[in-house]
Amino acid sequence: MTESSTQNSHLFKTIGVIGVGLLGGSIAAAARQRHLAETILGAGRNPSRMRAAQQSGLLDRGSTNIAETAAQSDLVIVCTPVNNIVQFIRIVAQNSRPGTVITDVGSTKQKICSELYGSLPEGVTFVASHPLAGSEKAGFEFADPELFAGRPCVVTPDDQTPDEAIERVKGFWEALGMHVLQTTPENHDRILAETSHLPHVISSALAMTLSEENRPFTSTGFRDTTRIAGGDPSIWIDILLSNSDAIIESIDKYTQSLARLREAIVNQDEKQLRQLLEDGKKNHDALNSAP
Repeated sequence: MTESSTQNSHLFKTIGVIGVGLLGGSIAAAARQRHLAETILGAGRNPSRMRAAQQSGLLDRGSTNIAETAAQSDLVIVCTPVNNIVQFIRIVAQNSRPGTVITDVGSTKQKICSELYGSLPEGVTFVASHPLAGSEKAGFEFADPELFAGRPCVVTPDDQTPDEAIERVKGFWEALGMHVLQTTPENHDRILAETSHLPHVISSALAMTLSEENRPFTSTGFRDTTRIAGGDPSIWIDILLSNSDAIIESIDKYTQSLARLREAIVNQDEKQLRQLLEDGKKNHDALNSAP
C-alpha cells in the first residue's frame, strides 16, 4: 500500500497506542504522516509525559486511562515492555468494543501468544506483531515517522485468528512502509534469537570487555559494533529471559564459531582463518541483497 493511497481514505477511525515511547511515538508519528486514522490516542502511566506527547503533536489526546483509550479505538497497538504486554492487552480487550483489533510490538511472541490466543472476549481479536525496527534511544522525543519504512514486520496469528483481522493488521504495517512476514510464534522466537537477541548479547559482551583506559582509542569500528549495547537494560532483560531457551541455543552456536576462529589464530592456521573470515564476509555481503 502506498502513501498516496492511504491519504485518500483512513484505514481506521481511531488508533490507540498504549505505551508512547520510541516505538509507540514513532507509530503515532507515522500513522499521522500517512493519514491512517482520523484520531490518534495514546495512553501511558505518566500524566506529564502524556500531556507532553499530546502537546508535541504526536497524539490528538494523551491519557493515563487505558480502558477509556481502548473503548474509543478501532485498532489498539500495545507498545509496552514484553513482560507487561499480556496484562495490558487483557485490560484493552475487556474495555474494547466488538470488532476492535489489538496488536503489539513485542520482541518475543511464544509466551504472549500462548497466554492470549483463545482467551479474549468475543468480538475482540488479537493479532501478534513484531515490527523489526527500533533504536538504542528511548522516549517519544526520538519518534521517527520513517522508522518502519522498508523494514520487515512479523505477524504470528494462530489457526483460529479471523483472516479479516490478520489482513487489517498486515495492512496497517504495510501502510507504515513495512513488508510483512507471517510465521508461528515458536518459529518467530527461534529466528529472532539468532537475528536480534544474540546480536544484543554479543554487543553487550564486547562493550563489557573495554577497559576504561582504552576508551580514548576506540573509533568507528568498536562504536558501530557496540551501538546496540546502548539499549535500555530493563527492556532487554525481559526479552532475554522470555526467550531464554532459543537464545541459549544461539549463544552456543556463536560460541562454536568464536572457538573456531580462536583455534585458527592459536594454530597460526592462515588457510583456516581465511576461510572463516571469508565465510563471515559472504554472509554479511548477502544481507545487502536480501529482500
